[in-house]
Amino acid sequence: MSSETKKASLDFIQMALTLFAITAVVAVLLALANSVTAPIIEKSAQDRLNQSLNSLMKEAVTFEEMTEYSKKVNIGGVTVPVIAAYQGRNQSEEVTGYCIHVAPTGYSDAIEMMVAVNGEGAVSGVQILSISDTPGIGMKVQSDAEFQNSLLGLSEQANIVKSAPQKPTDIQVISGASISSAAYINGVNAALETAQVLMQEVES
Repeated sequence: MSSETKKASLDFIQMALTLFAITAVVAVLLALANSVTAPIIEKSAQDRLNQSLNSLMKEAVTFEEMTEYSKKVNIGGVTVPVIAAYQGRNQSEEVTGYCIHVAPTGYSDAIEMMVAVNGEGAVSGVQILSISDTPGIGMKVQSDAEFQNSLLGLSEQANIVKSAPQKPTDIQVISGASISSAAYINGVNAALETAQVLMQEVES
């Protein structure tokens, strides 16, 4: 083997070892960074969750996540993922209701929502956790108070309508944001059904 060939081989080996060392150092640094930031991120997420639960169900002093309760609910042919369910209890340890985390599909992506259902099985509050629908159009579901309030007090599945409501269970979609508002209604329906099933399980 010529000296030039040997030199080229040594250079290649040296470069490979250098890249390996750099990769190893970067991997260690990323692991260290993750070990520092992961607990902070987790605490921040838990704080946001607690804030949402407490604002939706003020009469509850504790919330218990229903272990491994995640499913998909079929609402009028539309599948709505249920991410989690939380049972609220007051100071007397009485069940005050449930907060259900759902993610119906909106215009561009899932709309993550937390829906509170009180002890009587009626919708008592809704909070959007994340939404990425069209600004000024789909985002109206986050700002239209009249539309949001129309779902409060429902204890039966809402009917999605495009014209003026004829029955208490008829909920009119927002003009120009029909897809997003229909998704919002489907999310509430899925949460309502989930909470009522959980209530029946507690009573039985």
